[in-house]
Amino acid sequence: MKVYYASTRNTVRGAVHQLLEEMDWRSILPAGEDLLIKVNLTWDYIRPGVDTSPWVVEAFAEKVAGHVGQIYLGESSQVLVDATKAFNVTRMKDAAERQGLIWHNFSEHPWITRTVGDLEFGIPEMCTRLPVVSIPVVKTHYRSVISAAMKHLYGCLDGNRHNYHYRLADYTVAVNSLIPILLTLADGTMSLEGNGPKPGIPKQTDFIAASTDRIALDYSLARVMGIDPLSVETTVKGNDIIGNYENLEEICLPPFDSPPAFDFVRAQPNFVAKVERRMRSGRERTGPGTDGPLMGILKIGAKRWYNLAYRLLGQSREAKRFIRDNRYGPQWAGRPEEDAE
Repeated sequence: MKVYYASTRNTVRGAVHQLLEEMDWRSILPAGEDLLIKVNLTWDYIRPGVDTSPWVVEAFAEKVAGHVGQIYLGESSQVLVDATKAFNVTRMKDAAERQGLIWHNFSEHPWITRTVGDLEFGIPEMCTRLPVVSIPVVKTHYRSVISAAMKHLYGCLDGNRHNYHYRLADYTVAVNSLIPILLTLADGTMSLEGNGPKPGIPKQTDFIAASTDRIALDYSLARVMGIDPLSVETTVKGNDIIGNYENLEEICLPPFDSPPAFDFVRAQPNFVAKVERRMRSGRERTGPGTDGPLMGILKIGAKRWYNLAYRLLGQSREAKRFIRDNRYGPQWAGRPEEDAE
């Protein structure tokens, strides 16, 4: 299966458009049909590398406009994050408005129950009736080793998904099996290393990667990140179910003559995750469970910790410097790419 790489060092728009042409995107996306783009809006604070970059989404939407019908942009809220707030804070909203995209918070719309093996869970109804393109961020993750093509779809599980961590790989493969993604465009403009998926270390990596095979893409991206692909359980368990990595072919567009190579810092549980793990320790999980009576208090405490840490640990100042000084920064201030040049 083919995995494509393009450099974004000149422009994001040029890289996305070049890559899509190389893939013959018109043969992948159905003409005239409405389309859903699943993005990663996993944190409602600005931290480069955590959420999908607005410019990548904008470049993709600009390229396919006129071939497909209405384009929707979707993500679901989670236990500590309001996806609509993240949509606004990250200025994804500005890119969406420029391209006429319709925002769709999965958590505020119908869900349907599905069963895969012994797992039962909900998925967004919209994901079952529209063709889907996935645009994840390339980052490390303390639970799944990496978060890219496969783990990105974990956000299409229902609001109880924080209680599915005891079998994260199984749930991830299951939800991927129910949502046939036409194309995954991995955002490696700004990646995240260290303690992902939220307060990790932003890493400017200047690439995008794409494939119609999520397993092949994750296998290839793990190698790019300097991580053993077979240490990623979702890749191993999803092989031959969601896709296949055995016949991987990596196609690199100039100026790349080979896939980019990095040595990402691995993720470790952050403070909130350590508290959660300690609370769950000693309990053998045989089912997903539900939130206990203390969950509301814990959510408030965790949210306040993130808010405090964002300011006291300098992440807020880092974000402001990034917006001011980095070539990718202006997108987080709501500006289109051509205005930043």
